[in-house]
Amino acid sequence: MTNIAMTTGELAASSLAAGWFTAIATGVGVLVAGGALVAAWWQIRQTGSQLREASLENERNVEAQTRPYLGVEFVAGIGGAPAMDIVIANTGRTTASNIRLALANEFVAQSADDQIGPALGRLFAVPFTLAPQTRRRVFWRIPDQENAQPRGDMGAPIAATLELLYDWTEEGRPTRTYREQVDYDLSEYPQLMPGPHAGAVRAGNSIEASLTNAVNSLRAIATHIAELRR
Repeated sequence: MTNIAMTTGELAASSLAAGWFTAIATGVGVLVAGGALVAAWWQIRQTGSQLREASLENERNVEAQTRPYLGVEFVAGIGGAPAMDIVIANTGRTTASNIRLALANEFVAQSADDQIGPALGRLFAVPFTLAPQTRRRVFWRIPDQENAQPRGDMGAPIAATLELLYDWTEEGRPTRTYREQVDYDLSEYPQLMPGPHAGAVRAGNSIEASLTNAVNSLRAIATHIAELRR
């Protein structure tokens, strides 16, 4: 009887141990499966993140290649030095719309007889559009000159900060607004700008004077052609 009881106890203990081993094995399997699911989730998450980043990078590249690019340049005035003109150019591949240009200190008269400064304010208060590879050129500044009438600076300040805002609208895309800030100082620039000698002034009626007049006329023509191409 004792041997039978011990055998039954041993069987019970053996069954209990087998149950524990099964439970542990099941737990380990669950942990392994859970780890595999976490690893798969992480991989999917990483892949999705990479795909989104690649899509955004492609979108940025497309935008960089197709958007408008506006810039400003100050050039010697067509009316003659030391006057300065401003050139606003679109060097991009698409149209820039709703273009706004403003000065940090606004456009105001630079002297008692200045009508150009307020006129610039009225001009740039109205948004405009520039197609690709086109530009707009207007008077910017005419400094005070000793023999000029009326006297005093005219147009924009000799140094200031201007802000250029413009939109890019393309079908199927939200409107993008771009902002360019330009700090300029024309204190020395007009004096250092190269250009042909001007002087369409008659020197007389002699043969020598006629040749001088012809040279002066050619210089004047060269000046205007050169400035129109700036």
